[in-house]
Amino acid sequence: MTEIMYDGDADLSIIQSKKVAVIGYGSQGHAHAQNLRDSGVEVVVGLKTDSKSVAKAEEAGFKVLSTADAAAWADVIVILAPDQYQRHLYAADVAPNLSAGNALVFGHGFNIRFGYIEAPDGVDVVLVAPKGPGHTVRREYQAGRGVPVIVAVESDATGSAWDLAWSYSKGLGGLRAGGIKTTFTEETETDLFGEQAVLCGGTSQLVQYGFEVLTEAGYQPEIAYFEVLHELKLIVDLMWEGGIAKQRWSVSDTAEYGDYVSGPRVIDPSVKENMKAVLADIQSGAFATRFISDQDAGAPEFKALREKGENHPIEATGRKLRALFAWKQQDSDYTDGTAAR
Repeated sequence: MTEIMYDGDADLSIIQSKKVAVIGYGSQGHAHAQNLRDSGVEVVVGLKTDSKSVAKAEEAGFKVLSTADAAAWADVIVILAPDQYQRHLYAADVAPNLSAGNALVFGHGFNIRFGYIEAPDGVDVVLVAPKGPGHTVRREYQAGRGVPVIVAVESDATGSAWDLAWSYSKGLGGLRAGGIKTTFTEETETDLFGEQAVLCGGTSQLVQYGFEVLTEAGYQPEIAYFEVLHELKLIVDLMWEGGIAKQRWSVSDTAEYGDYVSGPRVIDPSVKENMKAVLADIQSGAFATRFISDQDAGAPEFKALREKGENHPIEATGRKLRALFAWKQQDSDYTDGTAAR
């Protein structure tokens, strides 16, 4: 049975006794830095001197150092820069400033799992991965709640890495909700799979195909948008609250029956086989290699795919509708660049 750790299982004074440098001040970085500080931890933020986030961190009251100076100052270095930049940042600024007994903390295991970062002997390597976006991590902490975390130790050089990991998790607010032990490999592979096969890739493609089928059949794009995108949040919220069973219980009998008889026609066994192929590419490192190689080349494939997605007709329809209704989510809330990991 899975063991879940809570606030009472961790000693907050461990992380409170450390000097913590949070490298990166995006979605996760700002949440880790602010939550830890509010939990009584001494925190500085490490950024490139020309980073646009310097002003944001300083406005929030943090001392901002260069990434190299922050790493040299800290006992615990938290690397929360985007995956594709971490190895360069680590090699240039963090590795030369590591000392025996330091700890490296990651919010995602990508660079450790695929060997892009290799920590030296004598340094603890820890993963604390909140299961939610950074803005939710911060908001829930401020509300006296927390976002669940999954936690791993790749290297326990000091013999106390697990105690540090749970203490850090408590300072972040994650143990208010609960923390589960994992490994860097399990977290990385399942996280990438979930994003690609279901949460991002699978869902986005399903919505776009649904929109195309309806509009190509002659239905109004605005009606199609409501049916395949807008109402999706309502369904996902029900799943989040009580599982697929609650979603089926909450909808009409017509919708529930259609779920049973038509769902397997759309998501047929071939989709599961395709998912297995996606997982295989993740496990073998093929996806990581493709992603990093493209990023190193200036991201031509990534940028082309992003442009193609942004130009899909559903985006124009959505922008028009969101501008007309009081229920709209402001586009600027999630397109200002602060959502970067």
